[in-house]
Amino acid sequence: MPINANRLRRRMLAGVGAVIAASSMMLAGVSAPAYAANPYTAKGVCGSGYNVQRSHKLPGATAYQLYNGTTTCVVTLKTTSLGKATKVTAGLQVKGGSWAYDTGAYTYYAGPVKQRSKGKCVRYFGYSKSSNFTSTWANCG
Repeated sequence: MPINANRLRRRMLAGVGAVIAASSMMLAGVSAPAYAANPYTAKGVCGSGYNVQRSHKLPGATAYQLYNGTTTCVVTLKTTSLGKATKVTAGLQVKGGSWAYDTGAYTYYAGPVKQRSKGKCVRYFGYSKSSNFTSTWANCG
């Protein structure tokens, strides 16, 4: 199939323009965005009525604990390797009960993990990139 000369010229000019723009940004001290942000939020994953109580940053993710007045929700949102399946975990324990976990190779987040917790203390867990975090008991009301 013959290549259209005008189309080829436009592609070459577009490529040259991108190189010039990137070079200008570097000379001006402006950096291009490294990656897009996670399109999901902790409140969006847990659902309507939930509010963030606590959070903890991990390498490549943030673990969140949310509450809606009767139920606690935990989600671990990735901040790097978005769209690529990597191991992340979200966990929740209500005082007097067992741990509940969601763990796997996920592209954007682990969870939601939900348990009824009104009037009981809770603790949450997050894992990402070989690091984990377990909170203290809190939010006991």
